[in-house]
Amino acid sequence: MARALETPESGPVTVGGVEVGAFIGRGGMGAVYLGRQVSLDRDVAVKVLAGELADDPLFLERLEREARVMARLRHPNIVAVHDFQRTGDGAAIVMELVEGGSLREKLRHHPQGLPLDEALRMLRQIAAGLEAAHAAGVIHRDMKPENVLIGGDGMARVTDFGLALPLMENSPRLTRTGTAAGTVEYMAPEQFRGGEMDARLDQFALGVIAYELLTGRTPRGSFDAPHQVRADIPPHVSAAVMRALRPEPVERFASVADFILALHAPAPRTPGVRPWLLVCAVLLAAGWLLWPKTDQTPGPQPGPWRDAIAGTRIYEDVLGGDWKNEDGVLTSNEQICIVKLEETLPEYYDVRMRFTRLGGMDSVALFFTANTTVGCCDLDAWREGLAGVQNIGGESLLNGYGFRFPLENGRAYEMLVEVRPGEVRVSVDGEFKKAFNIEGKYLHPPVEWEWNPIERPAALAIGSYMSPTRFEKVEWRSQDHAIKGMAAAK
Repeated sequence: MARALETPESGPVTVGGVEVGAFIGRGGMGAVYLGRQVSLDRDVAVKVLAGELADDPLFLERLEREARVMARLRHPNIVAVHDFQRTGDGAAIVMELVEGGSLREKLRHHPQGLPLDEALRMLRQIAAGLEAAHAAGVIHRDMKPENVLIGGDGMARVTDFGLALPLMENSPRLTRTGTAAGTVEYMAPEQFRGGEMDARLDQFALGVIAYELLTGRTPRGSFDAPHQVRADIPPHVSAAVMRALRPEPVERFASVADFILALHAPAPRTPGVRPWLLVCAVLLAAGWLLWPKTDQTPGPQPGPWRDAIAGTRIYEDVLGGDWKNEDGVLTSNEQICIVKLEETLPEYYDVRMRFTRLGGMDSVALFFTANTTVGCCDLDAWREGLAGVQNIGGESLLNGYGFRFPLENGRAYEMLVEVRPGEVRVSVDGEFKKAFNIEGKYLHPPVEWEWNPIERPAALAIGSYMSPTRFEKVEWRSQDHAIKGMAAAK
């Protein structure tokens, strides 16, 4: 099924299999329209090559190149491409419809810059998309707020790879002679000079976007550091942005990931010793020396941390989905994935898990044994950002007893679960979140996980629900001796 589309720039364009509707806006090299892909009954965006460019083989090649580049970059922070078609008088790309508008539109509502946490979140997501492109050997070359779309879920998605090139390749065929490719305000100095370019030019553009998100201004000529424009910007954030904007590529960060890490991790500093602190230290030391000594034997201690991944047999222990084990790092695919790690555990124990969700929008889980049943601690469950222990006595997190913790793809998290017969305590990234009362209650993973622990038992397992995830670390330690020892001492 096809429908002819009359664009503002040209005559009718036929897009096969798509019912084309209202004009949405303008992208690089063409207009974008709302469409309906009939075969899959879904809304899409249709990008049609502008009329004045449709007869130019260079721009037809560029549009097709954009479609091919975007189609192979499958990442939640990159707009997905579904199809490319050469039409009778031009070409069209059929893409994922992202309905929340562009980052430029968002900036118009924040002329002084976005709130700091929101700006950093946006930058992390844009960077995740760029990192995926760079890992696939592609540089964008035209990063700007117009080329970042914000979905209804609030997630940023990079789009418009019309100027993208393979890393370390500078093909003159896709650039007009005597012109530099890109948008002037966001172009790195090396784009004007020509010659060899690499992924650090995308980092420069992201630095410009960061400056704009934080201050509402684009950095032109001689400009102040962000913290000089806006007082609530931490110095380490300001310093990271200024480094990304340095004119020479070698002066910037080695990668976009390093830039984002610097935005979030201030360099450690050793404060000077203040007199009042010194006085307190002396008094405390004196008090300790003069205090009557009693039995100083340390109380019962927890057992050592044990690596739960080390003994995993990737074929025998998989309970669902496909997994890879690369030097002790387990990675799941886009199916419903569960892998068994331990067959037995003590009555009292702690488990800590470090993971990074690589794609998808669903939960990452730790399955644990308590009260002779298997519980499920989910983060980002039910596509509502719900978190905590599922199915306590048959009650789901949808009943509202958990806490909210939506995950960001590409970011590492560490979860600590402390399991006791009457209580399970959950902390994320060193912050205690909630204690769940399981006293006398039956636990069971939600049926959506498609795993019955009675038929295929496991005392400890990890899983990801249709969301590829890398598990860098899973380890546990016994608390039996410590807790039972303290109980005996009482």
